[in-house]
Amino acid sequence: MKHRSDKGWGKLPRRIARALAGAKLNDYEHRLVWCIVYFTFAWTKGDDWVTWGQMSEMTRIDEWHIGRTINSLLKKGVITVEGFRYGIQQDFSKWIIPPVQVVLKETPPVQEKTPPVQEKTPPSQVDSLDLLPRTKPYKGFTKPKEERLSEESAAILASLIAGKFDIPK
Repeated sequence: MKHRSDKGWGKLPRRIARALAGAKLNDYEHRLVWCIVYFTFAWTKGDDWVTWGQMSEMTRIDEWHIGRTINSLLKKGVITVEGFRYGIQQDFSKWIIPPVQVVLKETPPVQEKTPPVQEKTPPSQVDSLDLLPRTKPYKGFTKPKEERLSEESAAILASLIAGKFDIPK
């Protein structure tokens, strides 16, 4: 099945497509890189004049954030900039985050010694409710009347209830 037509066809080298597929970039960086790929490789150019307005219109990233994203891509070595001419860095060894196909360092061997075991065990975690003193549960927020009154008041109340106390008029 042929997909090539005269409308909208550009050649993207496989090594660049593979490198971009494996690169760890955030959302804004990916959108900006593919915008630069569009303006360069889609028109069979190595680099091209691209304004921030064009990038903002294509990627829907606010122009205030375009500069920050370009700086992060420059620090990572993914793009090249000369004035307003942008391009993709084709020397992948200059990328700070290497793509899948580039191996800068061998992986270190597995350590044979395991870290020492802690002799002191950490204190077991206790629920904070267990630390509170247990109290007699009440139905409301306040204690019953009998507990709130002093002994003297309780004696007066008991004699009133029994009817043994004379109330002065």
